[in-house]
Amino acid sequence: MGWFWTSQAQKPIANRWDLSTPLLTLSRQDVWTIGDACLGTLVTGATGAGKTTGPGAAIVLALLRAKCGGLVLAAKRGERQSWEEYCRLTGRIDDLVIFDASGRHRFSFLDEELQRAGAGAGLTENIVNLLSTCLEITQRNGGQSGREDEGYWKQAQKQLVRNAVDLLVMSKGRVTVPDLYRAVVSAPTSREQLASDEWKRGSFCFQCLREADAAPKSSRAARDFELVADYFMCEFPGLSDRTRSVIVSTFTSMVDVLNRSLFRDLFSDGTTIRPEDTLEGKIILVDLPVKEFAEAGAFAAVLWKYCWQRAVERRDVVANPRPVFLFADEFQHFSVSYDQIFQTTARSSRAMTVYLTQNIPNLLAAFGGAQAKAMTDSLVGNLNTKIWTCNGDPETNQWAASVIGRSRQLFMNSSKSQAGIDWLALAGLAESGPTTAGFSEQMDFDVDPQTFTVLRTGGPPKWEVDSIVFQGGRQFQANHATWLPVTFRQHL
Repeated sequence: MGWFWTSQAQKPIANRWDLSTPLLTLSRQDVWTIGDACLGTLVTGATGAGKTTGPGAAIVLALLRAKCGGLVLAAKRGERQSWEEYCRLTGRIDDLVIFDASGRHRFSFLDEELQRAGAGAGLTENIVNLLSTCLEITQRNGGQSGREDEGYWKQAQKQLVRNAVDLLVMSKGRVTVPDLYRAVVSAPTSREQLASDEWKRGSFCFQCLREADAAPKSSRAARDFELVADYFMCEFPGLSDRTRSVIVSTFTSMVDVLNRSLFRDLFSDGTTIRPEDTLEGKIILVDLPVKEFAEAGAFAAVLWKYCWQRAVERRDVVANPRPVFLFADEFQHFSVSYDQIFQTTARSSRAMTVYLTQNIPNLLAAFGGAQAKAMTDSLVGNLNTKIWTCNGDPETNQWAASVIGRSRQLFMNSSKSQAGIDWLALAGLAESGPTTAGFSEQMDFDVDPQTFTVLRTGGPPKWEVDSIVFQGGRQFQANHATWLPVTFRQHL
């Protein structure tokens, strides 16, 4: 098919993490560098096409040999075993941290956001945005996107979370999912309830209001408390029953998964591993596969991903230049609107995104709603390296051919003229009529969509996966084109 890749990261170099450092050799003249990886990578291919065991494995091994830290989101059972094998092969098994249902490692994400270092630490809006981003998964899977009044409900939801977070910070000095839930469900639902001594005795929300009121406060905190008290004692109970119930049920359905036994322990009971640990070379595998934990697994993965993205964006790359990666197979399960925003500045953060999926319709279906195509186009457009393996999806193949582009190409044509039917000429016993031939020039695909349907998919005897590699803004030296045929040897 084409050239064979080889890993280059194991070679001794003066600056291990310079952006020009090669990770893979794609041909005798072309390498794929850390800088290329920081621009994002998309790998597509049909089920069984070898995208994971071919180019996916090649990229993983190169990143591990380069001593990069990273976050891995597991969609399927068995991914843990693959990563354990990759880490053993590259001498990185001691850097691998498994975040799974065992509870050995925990991440109290709300309290970490509140207590972390940095200028933006403790800002309520950061916590609100964190929860709102995770909410996209539950709304998407529940089919709630696309409503005409969606904007109002999102803002109302954020307002509730914002006031509940501020209330807990002022009263308890910490934020956890169980406390958020208790504060919201015990909030007053009527002005009559506010006057009830029975409600006051049993309401966690009222207890927090009383503690926050008694706590010493700066002038800024005092003004914030006035807003919180007005919300819970005036605005919230004054809402219509229907409006309030929709806002509350949307919130409780979002945090419900994090408020129950397993996930409550994993995400609210202390912290043993943080996204920032990847900046020191740790490889965190979120082993709560979507195929086993369903929506809860997707929620947990998105939570980790968003926290990791924000941690990477905050870091000082001069003080710590180690590149880090985000790897997600079947990444359509974990995609949210913030992904394309993150990808626009990933290079300056030395963050290498590697996403694998079968086809473009997967993403369109996952995003859903009126903005699905725009969000899909934005995300895949910001993943500069595209590796296409065998695919039978017409839309993906047409898109791949369009990305590579068209050029002027020559086509040969010929014709024969015949006044009537010459039976002798047809029998080869006489000369036929006059023949004309020529060439025409027209624009056509450099790589025809059909090409992607016949790429080799690995397996015995050679275990080779054919692919077409594309990078925006680059002309490969091997063939002087924007695309390059590359064969990857499978790693099973």
